[in-house]
Amino acid sequence: MNTVLKEFNEAFGKINEAYHEAAVKLGLSDTEMEIFYIFYIYGSGCRQSVLYKESGLTKSTVNSAIRKLQRDGILYLMPGEGRNTLVYATEKGEELIRNTIEKVIRIESTIYGGWSPEDQKTFIRLNRVFASEMKRMVEEL
Repeated sequence: MNTVLKEFNEAFGKINEAYHEAAVKLGLSDTEMEIFYIFYIYGSGCRQSVLYKESGLTKSTVNSAIRKLQRDGILYLMPGEGRNTLVYATEKGEELIRNTIEKVIRIESTIYGGWSPEDQKTFIRLNRVFASEMKRMVEEL
């Protein structure tokens, strides 16, 4: 395997491992953390479809997690326009999201904040290019 590719995969794996460890320490599953993170960004009342599109998780994984979170009194669903379903956090859910995801965002902000604005832009640009090219090439498989 190409050394650069090996290093990239190693770094990517360590990042995923860190997010998994954060989820475990915060008492969340990886899926719940993904959903809460996106929910934090979009806010209460976001479309259910946003959760799977933004996370990259399958519809069935997101739907199963939402059903569990509904049973736990964390989230609830309301019909939206057309076929859209809107997802809302209960008071308990809002508190849980604040007490978990905000901690992860503070960590990310500390890391990004230590970089120069140029490095931040380069990081985002290269990740977007990689994601776009990966998606395009996978579609051609």
